[in-house]
Amino acid sequence: MVDKSYSDDEKTHLSLDPESKKETANNLVDRVLKIQAKNTKSEHKEIADKSGKEKTQKNRGRAGKSLVQAAQLELFERQHKGYFSKSDVHPESEFPTFLTRLPIFRPSRRNNQRELLDDENAMPFVTPWGIGKKHGPPLTTYDEDTLIALGRLRQNRLIGQPHRLPVPLSNIHQQGHSDVNVHVAQFMLSDVQKICGTKLSGQSNRMRLDSIKRLASTVIEFDTKTASKFMGTGTSVKLVDVIWQHYEDNGLLYVQFTPVMASWFENEYTYIDLLIRQQLTDTGKAVHRFLSGQRREYQIFTKKLMTTIGYVRDHQVFVGDLRKAMQQLEDTGWIESWEIIGSGRRTPRKLICTRAIKDTNSNSSFNDLTETNN
Repeated sequence: MVDKSYSDDEKTHLSLDPESKKETANNLVDRVLKIQAKNTKSEHKEIADKSGKEKTQKNRGRAGKSLVQAAQLELFERQHKGYFSKSDVHPESEFPTFLTRLPIFRPSRRNNQRELLDDENAMPFVTPWGIGKKHGPPLTTYDEDTLIALGRLRQNRLIGQPHRLPVPLSNIHQQGHSDVNVHVAQFMLSDVQKICGTKLSGQSNRMRLDSIKRLASTVIEFDTKTASKFMGTGTSVKLVDVIWQHYEDNGLLYVQFTPVMASWFENEYTYIDLLIRQQLTDTGKAVHRFLSGQRREYQIFTKKLMTTIGYVRDHQVFVGDLRKAMQQLEDTGWIESWEIIGSGRRTPRKLICTRAIKDTNSNSSFNDLTETNN
């Protein structure tokens, strides 16, 4: 016969009634789980300390993917409930052609644009392609970089009634009682930074989020003649609607491109080479954006170009910056040849250029819009 000894706790446990035994067992399980959790937490801390910054960034990346997947699941559930239909979009380098021809994203500091505002605190513009004004905070080529990145991150096309979309819209977007079409994306702020080629840091992330907020606050108002060329109803275009949530030094964003923007992305777009753009100065970015939406062989008076891209300094200074920008574009291989003719006195200066890359031609009926003589 084997003499088995028991601890005090075990003896007590054996002498208890069934209910008390169950409660005691549960308590023991809870104690074990707490000890395991504490040990696991300690082990995780040691692993994190050993792996350093690179491991932390990887874990944050995984967490970001989980957040995006959860957000996409919520969108799927709304679709399943019949709020809207959803299909995939496969963005490349598209950018609305009409935006390449308006002085919305100026190659200057935001503070330097305040003197251009009118009595309504809006920024008027007059170009050969359109007349109107921009409402909202001043925008620069930095904000244009942000918008290009957001366009690259588009994931889905939603079609439904305006009030049933994730960000409800006014019925003014409808043609009668028909559904409206928007493009949407859900991603982490770090995804935008990666496309823009910006290093991740607290300050740079805050700057990028502020840029996204500025885009969400922007409304472009056109005169009736301009709006009639591309809008079914109304004369104002909002670029995007945004919802964001902060997570430590990152953020989860839902971006919904408005119906007009979605239509432009599908039907009236220009290809913007972001790798080329990242090598350019602010003036170079503005010139590159404009020329991307024009014919391969193109010419334009420098004063008209200056007005169209929203350059705010003197014309003489602009011509110098333009020469540097065109030389940069030639060095990258994007421009095949270029020259600026005219003395600026008896004959006005004119830029004549030929793009080297043919597949950057825009897919847009805006190419056929009437403009004044070059």
